[in-house]
Amino acid sequence: MEKPKNRDGRLAHTRKIEIDTFDLGDHLVLVEGKLADTRIPNLPPDAPESRPLLIHHLIARLWVKGPDLTISAVEAEMPTIPRKMCPQILPAVQKLVGLKIISGFTQKVKEMIGDVKGCSHLTNLFLTLGPVAVQGYFAAYGRRSGVRSLDNPAVSRVIDSCHVWRRDGPYVKSLAAALEKEKKGE
Repeated sequence: MEKPKNRDGRLAHTRKIEIDTFDLGDHLVLVEGKLADTRIPNLPPDAPESRPLLIHHLIARLWVKGPDLTISAVEAEMPTIPRKMCPQILPAVQKLVGLKIISGFTQKVKEMIGDVKGCSHLTNLFLTLGPVAVQGYFAAYGRRSGVRSLDNPAVSRVIDSCHVWRRDGPYVKSLAAALEKEKKGE
């Protein structure tokens, strides 16, 4: 199939995800995510019913304690939902408490709250919060004096997380060299 040259089609659906991380002190961060799904009815633009309809508005929160990035508390809200039975799964998110955000996090979240054990929208939001928690914790604690080390979990969690941060790449090698110089007092 040939890829369309532009996106002149009718907008049918929009998903917006917004995530913020808050430094709460003492190596604790709060990661709060909001998901909004909007559908646009296939009606003439001037029809009153043609305005976008908010189908999902979900909020998920993770309190993450470092330096080992353990989920210490979880909350979820469903201010706008398409079915009144959706909130029945909210207690299931408590299974995430105690989970560490390390390799395998995605699979464990899916096993705990994915598929029929939860809500696909909320599960996807929590899956997105994990990597953001790593970034947020690194932003809050990874660059403070006295913690600059490749062994520090705030730093080690981002190693091998992407092309730039690959262990054998030039950036990590230069960072290791700079940290070694810093350690020697040069």
